[in-house]
Amino acid sequence: MIIDFGYYSLIASLALSVYIVIACLLGIRSNSSNLIRTVRYSFVTIFLLSLVSYGALTYAFAFNDFSVKFVAEHSSTDLPMFYKVTAVWGGMDGSLLLWQFVLSIYSAIVVVLYHRTHKEVLPHTMLVLGAIAFFLLFMLVGWSNPMARLYPVPAEGQGLNPLLQNLGMVYHPPTLYLGFIGFTIPFAFAMGSLLRGRLTNEWIVTTRRWSLVAWYFLSLGLILGGEWAYVELGWGGYWAWDPVENSSLMPWLSGTAFLHSVIVQEKRNSLKIWNIVLIILTFTLTFIGTFITRSGVLNSVHAFAKSPIGPAFLVFVAVIVIFSLVVLFYRQSMLESKSKPKGILCKENAFLINNVLFVGMSLTVLYGTVFPLLAEGLANKKLSIQAPFFNSIMTPLAIVMIILLGITHTLGWNKTSREKIIRNSMIPGITSLVIIAAFYLVFEKVAWQFALLAGSSYFAGYNILVELVRSFKRKRQQKTQNSEKTRGGFKALFQDRRRRGSLIIHLGIVVIIIGICGTFFGQEQTHTFYPGDHFSMDKYTFHFKEVKEFSVNNTRLVGAEMEAFSNDDSLGNMFPAKSYYPTRQEPMTEIAIKKTLINDLYMSLSSVNRDGSVTINIYINPLVTLVWASMIFFTIGIIYSLSYKSAQITQATETKDMKTKKGKKG
Repeated sequence: MIIDFGYYSLIASLALSVYIVIACLLGIRSNSSNLIRTVRYSFVTIFLLSLVSYGALTYAFAFNDFSVKFVAEHSSTDLPMFYKVTAVWGGMDGSLLLWQFVLSIYSAIVVVLYHRTHKEVLPHTMLVLGAIAFFLLFMLVGWSNPMARLYPVPAEGQGLNPLLQNLGMVYHPPTLYLGFIGFTIPFAFAMGSLLRGRLTNEWIVTTRRWSLVAWYFLSLGLILGGEWAYVELGWGGYWAWDPVENSSLMPWLSGTAFLHSVIVQEKRNSLKIWNIVLIILTFTLTFIGTFITRSGVLNSVHAFAKSPIGPAFLVFVAVIVIFSLVVLFYRQSMLESKSKPKGILCKENAFLINNVLFVGMSLTVLYGTVFPLLAEGLANKKLSIQAPFFNSIMTPLAIVMIILLGITHTLGWNKTSREKIIRNSMIPGITSLVIIAAFYLVFEKVAWQFALLAGSSYFAGYNILVELVRSFKRKRQQKTQNSEKTRGGFKALFQDRRRRGSLIIHLGIVVIIIGICGTFFGQEQTHTFYPGDHFSMDKYTFHFKEVKEFSVNNTRLVGAEMEAFSNDDSLGNMFPAKSYYPTRQEPMTEIAIKKTLINDLYMSLSSVNRDGSVTINIYINPLVTLVWASMIFFTIGIIYSLSYKSAQITQATETKDMKTKKGKKG
């Protein structure tokens, strides 16, 4: 009965999405505020109905309702409750329902927050959101119904994929979806502004926080996904240029370009057409990523099975691109930028070059990911583009991006003197060159890419820290001059929040690049241990004790008990193992890790041999902790940035309040 309520809620949501599109069109045409009001109520209702549908599917998983096909395919009675709840998004149908649920939350927030302040643009924005909701709900009710029944009802389910029985299943998909779907709001406002013909900077200011939140969650999703792969797949790394990994990276790159580009429009009233193109590209790439994940056309350990929903997403992407570009072409005359920088050396041009780099990186990843599919479809050739292709192109672009990151903070708007740039860049520039030369000469086996990455990271990090310190000093001095000596230092922490937030986030980028540099010094060996054997690698020594077998929850583990030593100091026992699940025949790899700030000692069990020996893969991975630590910088930086209140919004609010007061006096 409950699952039927969930399905009928989906149908009702689909009907409401049709009503939203029709009512928006009629309301805009007739300028009917009553129709537009009903549209707002419809969005809130869709949110409530989506909550019912999502809750119904969660209930079916929790209580082993195998009459639901999706539950039978992705759960079993022995599955711990923790994973039953998260298994809701463990397959195509459930993850699409999660997508719709999150979109309904975002849409409801938009219509509640902006129905008074954005009366002109909001109807057109709701039209776009309604059309997107219609597509997703049409997929859910039609091709990808998570509530579909199964007859006869099996006594046991097929179980959840063992790769998904990990804490990463809890936090990675939701954070990634919060990022993916978050970019829908800026896209909808951009299209709404184009359709309405109100092409001021209002949509940029309104959606700035939405864009920041979407970028933040997408960043977290990428990092947490890498951490999940690192601890689950057992190959010793966290990024392999896998097609599904790439599908998340592409919108992150274009979304990063968009975040930088809108600053130029807000500050200098330029790059208007470019910003529209960037948000169209970013939104489109989120759906291309979904196509890659759900179509089954590309091989990936992360991808779902082949499904007819993939081509449907591809058609939707084509419709979105054509519609958006047609509207943009029709309105392009209203988007011409009149403001131009007076000099070549300025922030505007630095941001523009930065955007070109990010878009180039995004399109490179898209090409490398999709080209094998095109080759097979057009020429019937099986091709596979591996990591060397991506590394050979992305590494030089990343080096230029990091150098530009360091230079941009020394530039001013409109025009910057060469003397100022030389003065601010002299010390870090010379030091960076020394670092590059030292690494290249001292470490004979080090790659030139590492030397350049290390030097450019120092250059960027130095300039960012200098600007951050200057920011705090300036505000503290201002407070002191205003005779607030006792409280000035504390208050200075909460000044200039937007700039400081960006500096802290950029510092996080430098930290993650330094962490990635550690891969150049990674070590890997495979060794077969017999009982009592010792094996040394770098400063570590490993002692194989015995093979052990035991059960945890629904899993039987068979592994090797190893004791690790660092320079004769015991690090304790490590237990790399193979895990066996009752619903799966093939074993899964369970890794063992000893983490430090400097490096990770990482083991995976290759095999338990008949003669009592074990074959183990041993990895020493330097600086991996810095990759995960970058999330701290992103979080602090985003909190700073989100707390900033735009001057344009403040001014608009104050003007509105003054008009209200005058009206009351009159």
